[in-house]
Amino acid sequence: MGSATRRWFYLPVGCLVLISLVNADLEFQKGVLAHLNPDIVPYMHPQCWNTCSLTLLDLSQLKTERSAEAFWEVMLFLQKSGVPGHYEVFTNIAQNFWNMYIDCLISYSHGLGRR
Repeated sequence: MGSATRRWFYLPVGCLVLISLVNADLEFQKGVLAHLNPDIVPYMHPQCWNTCSLTLLDLSQLKTERSAEAFWEVMLFLQKSGVPGHYEVFTNIAQNFWNMYIDCLISYSHGLGRR
């Protein structure tokens, strides 16, 4: 009997949590993402960072010069823009970058990138 009562208690609580996540204001997340922590720079793998940035620049067909710095300037513009469509494009490209960057780091750590 105790477990059935717990289930009926946790079901509405879980639904409330899901509803609150769906209706969450993304302004806080945008503010957190807009701040680039300078402490992370020494830990970045520069070859993976530049390779992934240039690959995504080619794939996304952004109209900018072909450099990692220009790519990230466009990404910061998309992130800080007030247009909802820009932020969606930013999150999609950022997720793709993250996936590519992690794959690159894993291949380097396993010695596949040193050939």
